[in-house]
This record gives sequence, C-alpha cells and structure tokens, in this order.
Amino acid sequence: MFNFINTKIPKARLRRVDHKHFYETPKGSLYPSVTTMLKATEDEEKTKTLAEFNERVEAKYIMIQAMLMGNQTHKLIENYLQDIASPRDAYRLLSIAHFQNLKPFLDAKVNNIRGVELKMWSDKLKLGGMSDCIAEYDGVLSIIDYKTKRSNQKKEWLTDYFIQATAYSIMFEELTGIPVPQAVILVSSEKNQQEEFIVPTADYIAALHERLLRFKA
Repeated sequence: MFNFINTKIPKARLRRVDHKHFYETPKGSLYPSVTTMLKATEDEEKTKTLAEFNERVEAKYIMIQAMLMGNQTHKLIENYLQDIASPRDAYRLLSIAHFQNLKPFLDAKVNNIRGVELKMWSDKLKLGGMSDCIAEYDGVLSIIDYKTKRSNQKKEWLTDYFIQATAYSIMFEELTGIPVPQAVILVSSEKNQQEEFIVPTADYIAALHERLLRFKA
C-alpha cells in the first residue's frame, strides 16, 4: 500500500546504561537519547507534578499499562506501514482501537516512506534516537510520531515532542543531506478521539539548543 524510498543510513546500536538509553554509532561514539536529554532538563513544575503522581498508589499500574498500550499501538502501525500481518489475538483491544483511530491519517496522508523505527544520531548534537516514521505527510517530508493518551491534548502540552522531532530532523539531514521541514504528532486518546498536530521543525531549533545547553551544564 505504501511506497518506500530506500534511504541508506549506517546502523546505530541502542544500549542501556544506568537504566537510560544511549546510541552507539558505527565509529564507537556513545550518545544519550533525545528522550534522556529531555527528561533530564524538564522544568521544575513538570518534575514536581510527575513526582507527586508517582507517589500515588496506582501510579505504577497506570504507567505500565500506558507503556504497554503505546508499544502495542506503535507495533501495529509499524506492521501496517510495512504490510506485515498483525494477529489480533496478540494485541489488547484498546491497542487495536488506538491503531484504528490513527489509521485514517496513515491511509490519507502518509506515503514515500524513508524509514520506520529508524535509529539515528548526530555528531553535532551528540544525541541519538529512534524516529517512529520519516515519510511524506500530505506531500511534505516529515518526522511522524504517534502517541496514545488517556485524554485529548493541546499543542502547548506537546512542546517536548516537537523538540524531539526537531532533533530527529537534524539527525536525518546530517546523515543523508535531506532536510525534513515538518514534524507531525498523531494522537489517539481513550476518549476515542484522534488529533493531528503539525509544526515546522525550524520553530523548535532554538528550544532544542537551549535544552542541550542545560543538559551539558
């Protein structure tokens, strides 16, 4: 169903160091993941809110379920884009519902895929990461990410996701010479809603570098 454009990128290896994600480049450099950097540089209010949530009795259960739902939905989308069968009995009904929620976006707007679950890195940023999908979205080459949430989202809540996607766009251009001008975040919520957030990656370069300075301080 989807056209793939072969993009040759040397393979990086995902490694865990002290329970954090790092990417080892073919030349042996070891870079922290974008998500590790963003987690370490969260603002105090967000860190405090998360700490308060983690103190709740049900927090661990909610986090485990959310991670499972997210991973399964990602796998369903990954298989769908690559025309690989996904046995329904291997996935939870809510994961399938999230996939069905986002499928109309995939069918109508995604094509000319450069990579799915693509491991990348940047020697300039000294970061690594894995992008859900790099493809044309409505004809514009984009970093595409999928999120499953318990409730509907607002653009201002997704800043870290836009920064993350911007970092991936820099990595992809550094490795291929091909610029990626757009970031797309597709969200499925348990309220049976699907949302689409599209931003120019250029709008978040300053925020990315500000977080990097904090991370290195």
